Amino acid sequence: MKCIVAVAVLATLLGTLPARAAPPVPVEAGKVFVGPQGELVAVVPLAPREQKKFLLRIQGTGSVLDNLVLPYTLKDWSSPSTLRHNYTTQWHGKDYSPLIVVGKNTELHFPGGPGNGIAVQYDEARSQKLKPEEVYAQHQQQTQSGQLAKLMAFDRKAEETLHDTAYTEALQELNTTCGTSVAGAIDWTTVTEPFLKAQKISRYCVFPLTALKALCEVSEEARTTVKARLKQMDCRFGAALEPALQGDRFVWTTTPEASSQEKAATRYFKKNL
Repeated sequence: MKCIVAVAVLATLLGTLPARAAPPVPVEAGKVFVGPQGELVAVVPLAPREQKKFLLRIQGTGSVLDNLVLPYTLKDWSSPSTLRHNYTTQWHGKDYSPLIVVGKNTELHFPGGPGNGIAVQYDEARSQKLKPEEVYAQHQQQTQSGQLAKLMAFDRKAEETLHDTAYTEALQELNTTCGTSVAGAIDWTTVTEPFLKAQKISRYCVFPLTALKALCEVSEEARTTVKARLKQMDCRFGAALEPALQGDRFVWTTTPEASSQEKAATRYFKKNL
């Protein structure tokens, strides 16, 4: 009987204690920017604001970024004459900045969009209606599901595929113009992961392809020579620019430090083909 009374008294006391308050959501009031075709960008600061951490939710672009709430850092690249702020996240292991402020203009960049981005404008009414805690909750859900970690992690195979595709397309354009069936590949054993993250690999590999294509466009002799002499064009990376013709195989050893690479390739072909 005493035990029952004690339990009842304890329950009564606990019922009178104030409920523990939920921890505050670490976000502040945000802003919404609107694009010309209904694109939306919600920019939500994380507290404390001094750390320059933000959540961005992009919508209405039709791109893979839509409805993702990724973590961003505000990077200040301003000069004495021009304000420049980049909202930067990690996308497949590399820095990616879809929202950029240049002076009084704000630009939104997204996969498949215009190369120079689209102009977005601050929307006061939408900003007032924005609920930052909902954006934060969406971010938490995507984080806990592992969705964001997968997109932010570096995927070497996917990155290689992008550059292989660009290289193959350049080869197809060369073959169409020169009337050839030249094959080719990028030697990925010469590309380290940090290098792949930092450089646009296909950009340097296609220089000899575009050089040969240009020669074929203006010269029947070039078309005949390329068709007779070349079967394979491969790209690799090294310490210096070293083009080399090995039988019917051309090996383009390149480096980002070399300048005027397409002109160098043109000179080599004119001299050695």
